[in-house]
Amino acid sequence: MRKLVGLFAGAAILVAACGGTSTTPSPSAAAPATPAATTAPESAEPTPSGPVDLFNPDYGPEAGTTGGSIIIGDWQEATQFNPYYLGQVTEANVASAVWYSLVTISHDFKYIPQLAVAPIPTVDNGGVKLPGDNGDAMTVTWKIQSGVKWSDGEPLTCDDFKYAWEWVLDGDNVGVITTGFEDISAIDCSSDTDMVWHFTKVFEGYAALFGPQVPPLPRHYLSGIPVKDQTTGSGFRPDEVPNLPVSGPFKFGTVTPGAELRLVRNDNFVNPRTGKPANLDSIIFKWYADADAMIAGYRGNEVDIAVDLQDSDIPKVTDLGEQVHAIPALLYEFLRPNWSADTCSTFAQVQDRGSGCPVSDAAIRVALAYAIDKNEINTRLLGGNTQVANTNTSPSAWFYADQAPTNYDPAKAMQVLDEAGWTDSDGDGIREKGGLKAKVELCTTTRQVRQDTLALVSAWLRAVGIESVINAVAPADIFADYNESTRETPCVLAWSNFDIAEHAFSSSIDPFGNYGVYHSSQFEPNGQNDARIVDADVDAALDTVKNSVDFAVIKDAMATFLKVYVDKTIEVPLYYRKNVELVSPAVGNYFANGTLAGLTWNSEDWFGR
Repeated sequence: MRKLVGLFAGAAILVAACGGTSTTPSPSAAAPATPAATTAPESAEPTPSGPVDLFNPDYGPEAGTTGGSIIIGDWQEATQFNPYYLGQVTEANVASAVWYSLVTISHDFKYIPQLAVAPIPTVDNGGVKLPGDNGDAMTVTWKIQSGVKWSDGEPLTCDDFKYAWEWVLDGDNVGVITTGFEDISAIDCSSDTDMVWHFTKVFEGYAALFGPQVPPLPRHYLSGIPVKDQTTGSGFRPDEVPNLPVSGPFKFGTVTPGAELRLVRNDNFVNPRTGKPANLDSIIFKWYADADAMIAGYRGNEVDIAVDLQDSDIPKVTDLGEQVHAIPALLYEFLRPNWSADTCSTFAQVQDRGSGCPVSDAAIRVALAYAIDKNEINTRLLGGNTQVANTNTSPSAWFYADQAPTNYDPAKAMQVLDEAGWTDSDGDGIREKGGLKAKVELCTTTRQVRQDTLALVSAWLRAVGIESVINAVAPADIFADYNESTRETPCVLAWSNFDIAEHAFSSSIDPFGNYGVYHSSQFEPNGQNDARIVDADVDAALDTVKNSVDFAVIKDAMATFLKVYVDKTIEVPLYYRKNVELVSPAVGNYFANGTLAGLTWNSEDWFGR
């Protein structure tokens, strides 16, 4: 499944989406959420933002020289090469360099055509019809660039998009997100370059249904491999990908697990801006054991770019001046409580708590929100460099609607627990209810700042009567795809093997990206609701988002969703993160990108100075 910490989804661009950009929230009424049985801190009224322009990027790359290589350092290794099953941001960075699709997302959060011919279809330009043709709820017409080829020289046509749609919906395909695809009744290819989608329902996320890391698939190559085998890696394994036809500016060269990944120029690729292949001969990903080793590698000129740093790393690199790129991103760090009553941590160190899942009780989740001192995390661990988060939506998003902050109030946390029947009956300082101890596993990656954060969280929880055990695991475990992991994989999100997890989500530029993460219909393996959230108010708001074509309706629905998110403690957001990268002045046309398109979103234009 596409497990990029939050889905891209599409844009709500069906109706008059060409207004001026506005980042200032404006008041708008929305239906109040139904109060939860146990309420979290009271939130502010919804204040969704105004109209936005998603179609006019400010992107002007300079002409670059040809030849040479760029080396990228990362402390997380890419291990999944099927773009529909990505689990880590580092894998998305690889995918953006090797896969072109209909559109991508620019550095200024706008849509840019890739294989699609401009303009992107909307109601205003006639590319989208509501209602559609011949009884369709919606019909969308795309024009594909002519003469496009796969990296092996075979033609890339409308039929390859049709194959990808068929592949997603194949009954043997486990772990792939079908939302949106399942609403298409047919894809018509009247020619190699003319494509029409027939929808049985209005689907606002159509624009990036084939967006970044959601590319067409080569029918001529993959149709010879059973889909069931593809789900377990066939055709996409490290020793196989050099033969895999891809659509992007680079293709797979060699994969050396634990060391590096080499991409080489795809000479059959044509840059729509220049009419030529990519400038660089190759892009090399070099894997490091941790972020500090990667920073040292950058200082030692081992790599040209160092990525996936955090706000806490900024003080370590301030002497590098303009080589430090720290930009706002659609990214937030958070504590993710698992709502499930029967599918939670299998960690041996918490199995003495009794039968059940403590975090499935709303009182534990609400107490968590009150017990955490977000400002202390920011000042003690992050040097005050971050903005404390109140919701899961970055202020950079057009549908941002801020909520009142959750105040650090351990006394209130204890009151909530007392009222819900969580008491310390045996005097050991740990609460229990119905024979179940309030003892939880705190999962995260091996990043030191996350372990330090959970050390603080553990102490705060202990102070209100909740015992916790920190379990820091490899990113390849916690973010493992459903198909490449099991229920016993440590802290694996895809199988809900956790009680509370700290990690980051990078959300879509469109609110529909929330649907796959929070809607109750989206449990694994065909969704990304790994916290197994079931809430009628959440579902209602997100159903409105999914099925609406009106910006005002969608923004109000998202404002309602964000109010419910806070009122019912869907999660505990900690802080909005920046994208922090180190970039050598020798890298030309580097445009830092705070979206899921990642740093390689325009790698075809990169060059060495």
